[in-house]
Amino acid sequence: MAFSLSALPPTEALDFFRKKGFAIGFDWRDVWKEEQARAFTVAKAVRYDILEDIRQAVDKALAEGQTLSQFKAELTPKLKAKGWWGKGPIYDGKTDRLVMSQLGSSRRLSIIYDTNLRMARAAGQWQRIERVKARRPFLRYVAVLDGRTRPNHRDKNAFIFPVDHPFWNEWYPPNGWRCRCTVSQLSQRDLDRKDWKVTPDKDIAKIPKNEFINPRSGEVELIPSGISPGFNYNVGKAHMRGITPPPSTGPIRTPALVTGKAPPMPAARKVDKSRLVDPKGKSDEQLVNIFLKEFGDEKHMAVTDKLGEAIMIGPDFFVDRVTGRQKIVQSIRKKALLLMADTLKDPDEIWWLWEFNKKQNVWKMRRRYFARFDIDGEEIPVMIAMEVSPDGWKGVTAFRPTRMDYLMRQRGGVLAYRRDKK
Repeated sequence: MAFSLSALPPTEALDFFRKKGFAIGFDWRDVWKEEQARAFTVAKAVRYDILEDIRQAVDKALAEGQTLSQFKAELTPKLKAKGWWGKGPIYDGKTDRLVMSQLGSSRRLSIIYDTNLRMARAAGQWQRIERVKARRPFLRYVAVLDGRTRPNHRDKNAFIFPVDHPFWNEWYPPNGWRCRCTVSQLSQRDLDRKDWKVTPDKDIAKIPKNEFINPRSGEVELIPSGISPGFNYNVGKAHMRGITPPPSTGPIRTPALVTGKAPPMPAARKVDKSRLVDPKGKSDEQLVNIFLKEFGDEKHMAVTDKLGEAIMIGPDFFVDRVTGRQKIVQSIRKKALLLMADTLKDPDEIWWLWEFNKKQNVWKMRRRYFARFDIDGEEIPVMIAMEVSPDGWKGVTAFRPTRMDYLMRQRGGVLAYRRDKK
């Protein structure tokens, strides 16, 4: 009886990729090194719908083992239909001007596919390395020894160091664009059987370092010769630092993956009653304008949250994109309009939640904004949960302690931002 076996999706790699947030950057050097371990970004993809289309395609490629050709065939028509292809003007926030830039192209999709898959697999492999390092405490650098191998990577082939050696803080592959290097994990028995020795530290000291100045930030650093700028870090360690829950007795460091009960929120902030809106005699349009005025005089604008991520604000912020109905109808929400604006501008917490949409058969990133306010003269605290995604806006308000348990249950995923307790 003949049968075939299909490869299972790389669980750890998918876990790494799906816990990432979003970051928008004009230049690939705007989202730098460790930041890329916790945020998915594509240079010049300054619209969240474009970024989400690309992310969905990368996720599918990882989960289903798609080839580069399959990846391009599915993604290219979507990007072309939205106008993100060829040359086009893109706003550069750093220089405050429109710049004609290369948007989507076959070459760019190749780089996006290659880099994201290699980084995700490297991060996933590091999780496995950490799990078994007691039994297999050594790593061996493995270069592909052919005509396309970088000389500096060829030179590192067969370097062997303990898993916890600082060498892997910079030289854990990939070490550049399209780098094909990997590592193999070894036990002491493996070394003895092959008569391999741990590489002496003096061999590392011989590696020259080059000064690199990030033209976007002005940051200066020394990078070992042979590692491309932006790759001189361990993506696996950076990822695990970002999602490791803090000790229960210690301070909460963000971002942190919260898999159980969420930690206590910062204390509720006291605000004056004037931050509550009296909706009597006001139309929905007038109420929406009260909210918009908190961000400026424009009808449509992009505001930046505490993580530097863009949120599009406009009259349709309160419109359900499925039903087309206003979501400002509840009187309790009308009263809290100014507090909702405060929540977006200065939240107590921001959470990332990567959810699967069964109807659309896609994964989506949700950003939830939480804040609690103690209204002057009232003993009942106010908590507002706000969720912003490419699908639109969702808001839940609570003035009753009986509703607090529901809102607390919405705090889950990766705690990406937390206001200092004051």
